[in-house]
Amino acid sequence: MNKRKLIKKLALPAGIVAAASIILLIAFIPIDNIRNQNHKDEFKKYIASFMEQNKAYVKGIAVKIKSLPVDPVMVNEIQSDYMIDHQKSDEPKKYLWISSITGDFQFGAPAADFQRLNSAFDKYQSTIKADDFYHDRNDFLVKLIDKVNDIDFTQFEVGDHRDNGWRYFKQDDDWNLIQATSSNFSAPAYDDKGKLIGEIYLKVDDKVNIEKYYRECKSELLDTLRGVVIALLVISGVFLWFLLPTWVYTDAQDRDVKNPGIWAFLTLTSLFFGLVIYLITRPNTLKSFNCPQCDGELNETRAYCPHCGYDLSNTFCQQCQYPIKPEWQFCPNCRAETKSKVHNHIEGQGTGSLEASKE
Repeated sequence: MNKRKLIKKLALPAGIVAAASIILLIAFIPIDNIRNQNHKDEFKKYIASFMEQNKAYVKGIAVKIKSLPVDPVMVNEIQSDYMIDHQKSDEPKKYLWISSITGDFQFGAPAADFQRLNSAFDKYQSTIKADDFYHDRNDFLVKLIDKVNDIDFTQFEVGDHRDNGWRYFKQDDDWNLIQATSSNFSAPAYDDKGKLIGEIYLKVDDKVNIEKYYRECKSELLDTLRGVVIALLVISGVFLWFLLPTWVYTDAQDRDVKNPGIWAFLTLTSLFFGLVIYLITRPNTLKSFNCPQCDGELNETRAYCPHCGYDLSNTFCQQCQYPIKPEWQFCPNCRAETKSKVHNHIEGQGTGSLEASKE
């Protein structure tokens, strides 16, 4: 089989795969836009409900507190509820505490987390004040209570927080996104006479629903499908990229072009620019003669095509055997006239057949 035709046959399925991959990737754009818009709409509804529920919850706690210190029975009930809630892996983690109007810490739930954080504040209070990042104990609690399990307390002792910049707690790769899942709520507490006695604080860690906070809607199926399409596009593209200079090299050899490897390298590095330059500058005739009927390689045959039996007598110059085209009047190699010979040949064939019919 002709090498150039073989390369064309190989390029066809690769081109179809590449084109289909591009079409699918373009089709993903409106699909993603629709899904992302739906995701944003759902998130707006979720966050509105989330905020309202937690605001109502804090206000409900504030209404029940009429004096400080808080009634021990009420404290035990809140601690029990939070102990149970923190054992649920599919629910947001809540942290509730109360401070007096003078900023004194009253109690917090879950108790163990607040005890650990308050102990650290008392122990490293001088370092914390010198750093001047946390304004007071309550600010310390607001910023760190949901990160209590990630705090590196040894940094309080060595005081290297200014170098690492994360202020005692370990940052994750998705730190900004995790920050967005934490929400703070507060409500004032009044006694029976309507006098302000303190402030109720609630911090909710909603990392369990972190997917809702993504800017884009995630889908494992679509991401996998997109990855497969991209892989097919890359494979087919690379295949075509190397197949194109292969065709140029083969075609240049067939046309007796000097330095076919240079043209192939130029096509490989510049892709279509090199191909266009080659197509413009390449010779019009092939070095290896091909049948005008079936395009099969003739292997220096001058009489009949070995593939389809086509008569080749008018395909070559009668004087120098240079391959010629039917519309040429003169041979470009020896300047011999070709039209008259072809015409006489046809007339001879016609007269011979006429005489044969008369006989």
